[in-house]
Amino acid sequence: MGQTMTGDSPDFTQLDDSALIGRRAEMRAELERLPLHSVDHDALSRAYDASTDEINARARAAWTRAN
Repeated sequence: MGQTMTGDSPDFTQLDDSALIGRRAEMRAELERLPLHSVDHDALSRAYDASTDEINARARAAWTRAN
């Protein structure tokens, strides 16, 4: 599925919509498993927030093209 996400700052722009949504689902499941205030949870939470920013940017661009 798409490009592997590695490092502290994954580049979600390289994923197509389907891969991005799938990756977010994987991250969400992992966030639910990790202890709330752990280092891994914090890092994954930042990556999840970055994926949300990418989703929002794509939606904004699509909305702009549609109007």
